[in-house]
Amino acid sequence: MKAAKSKSQSHPAPKRQNQWALIWREFRKRKLALLALTIIVILVTISVFAPLIANNRPLVYRGVNYSAYREGMRTTLALTKNFATNDGDHDLPALLRQLDYLEDHLEPATATRFKEVAAGIQSLAQSLPLDEPQQKQLLSLRTELRRNFDPRKVDLKHQTAFPIIHSIDAFNLTLMFALTICLLYPAWGWAWQKHSTTHPVRNLLIIVVGLPLLAGVSWKVAVPKKIDRTDYKAAVFTLDGTNPRDISVLYDSCIWPPVPFGLDESNLVDNELHPGAYSTNSSPDLPWVGVHHMGTDGIGRDVCARMIWGGRISLSVGIVAVSIYLTIGILIGSMAGFFRGWVDIVISRIIEVVICFPSFFLILTIVALLDDSGIFNIMVVIGLTGWTGVARLVRGEFLRLADQEFVLAGRALGYSSPRIILRHILPNAMAPVLVSATFGIAGAILTESALSFLGFGIQVPTPSWGGILSSGRESLIRAPFLILFPGIAIFITITAYNLVGEALRDASDPRLRGQD
Repeated sequence: MKAAKSKSQSHPAPKRQNQWALIWREFRKRKLALLALTIIVILVTISVFAPLIANNRPLVYRGVNYSAYREGMRTTLALTKNFATNDGDHDLPALLRQLDYLEDHLEPATATRFKEVAAGIQSLAQSLPLDEPQQKQLLSLRTELRRNFDPRKVDLKHQTAFPIIHSIDAFNLTLMFALTICLLYPAWGWAWQKHSTTHPVRNLLIIVVGLPLLAGVSWKVAVPKKIDRTDYKAAVFTLDGTNPRDISVLYDSCIWPPVPFGLDESNLVDNELHPGAYSTNSSPDLPWVGVHHMGTDGIGRDVCARMIWGGRISLSVGIVAVSIYLTIGILIGSMAGFFRGWVDIVISRIIEVVICFPSFFLILTIVALLDDSGIFNIMVVIGLTGWTGVARLVRGEFLRLADQEFVLAGRALGYSSPRIILRHILPNAMAPVLVSATFGIAGAILTESALSFLGFGIQVPTPSWGGILSSGRESLIRAPFLILFPGIAIFITITAYNLVGEALRDASDPRLRGQD
C-alpha cells in the first residue's frame, strides 16, 4: 500500500485538457501559422487604434489655443447680441458655457476682470424681456468684452490639452477597450482561470464584452460632443513678435500621432508625392508636418493614413459578414442535423438551390440593385449569401454527434432540445466551424475588395483597400505606388488568414495530431 501510494505521488496523473487546449497546443507547433496570427493581430490592432495612430490633431500639447479662444469670443458676442436686440434664439445655457469657456482660457489676473463683465452679462441675460436701458447696458458690456478681452490684448493661460479626445466617440472607445483587454489576456487570464470556477463563459463575457460596453457608455456621458475647428498645424513654438491673430496655437510642447495626417486632409499642391516625401510648402523641422510614408494620392491625401483607416473597413467587413453567415449557418445546420426527417429534407433542398448560384455574381447583382452600397449593406449581402457552406458543415457534425452517448444520456434525463443543441452538441461541433470562419474572413475581404475595385463596394469618401486600389488605376504610370500598397495589404491579409485556417484545420483533426 505504501509503495503504491509513493508511486502515485511521484507520478501524478496528467492534467486533463479540453479540446480547445489540445488544438491550441498543436497550433503553436506551426511557426508559420503563429507568424500569420501575429500579422493578423497587428493589422487588427492598427485598424482599431486608427484614431490614435493617424490623425491631424496632437495626442497632447501644452500651450495656448488662440483659435479656440477667438472662436469662443465670436460665439459669445453673437449670443450676447441676440439677447440685446431680441433677434435670433435666446440660448442662455450656451451663453453661460461660452463665458465659462473664455474664463478658463484667461490668466488669473485677467480672469478677475472678466468675471465682472461676465456677471453683468449673465444678470441681464436672465432678466428677459429686456427694456431699452437694459438692452443698451448689455450692448455696452458686449463692446467692453470685445475691446478689452481681445486675444491681442490679454494674456491667455498655458494649458495642457488632449485634442484627440474629441475625435474618439463611444463606439471607437469600446472597440479599443475590448481589444486592449484581449491583448492583455496573458496578464489577467491566469487569475481569471484560477478564481472563475463557476460559470466561466459568463464571467469571460462580462470581462471581454461587459466592461468595454460600460466604458463606452461612461465615455459618452462624461465626454460631451464638441466640434473642434482648430487648425493645429497652423501653429508655432514661440511667438517671436508674431501677432496672435495670425496663428492658431502656441505650443510649449506637443506629441503627435505616428502619422500626423487626417483621413480626408488634402492639399492639391502635394498631389501624387512619392513615398518618403515631405510637404512642398512646409519645413521638415516641424514635428507636426510629418513625412508621407506611402506618398499622397491624386488630391494630396496621405496614403498611409487612408490605408490605416481603410483597414478598419476591409477587416470589419470580413469579420462582421462572417459573423452574420456563421449565425445563420449554425442555426439552420443544427436544426437540419438534429431534427432530421422532413426538416432536414427541406433545409437541404434550400441549401442546394442557393449553392447553384455563383456567389460573387449573386452578390454583385444584389449590390447593383441596392440604392446605397454602404458598408452595412456590403456586410449584410456577403453574410446572407455565404451561409450555405457553414450550414452543411454544421449539419454533418450534428449527424455525427447526435447518436453519441452523451447526447443519448441528455435525452434520457429529459433535457429539452435547445439545451442539448446549445450546451452539448454545438460546443463539440464548433472546431471545424471556426476553421471555415477563418477561411471565410479572407474570402469576405477579397469579395469586398473586388466589389470596391469594380465600383460597387464602399463609396468615397469612406476608404477601403479595394477603393484605394481602384482609385490608383488612373495614376498607374505616374504613381504606381497607389496600387502597390493596397495590393500588398490585401495579399498579406488574405494569405495570413488562409495560413491560420489551414493550421486550425490540421490542429483540430485528431489524425493529423497523431491521436488515436
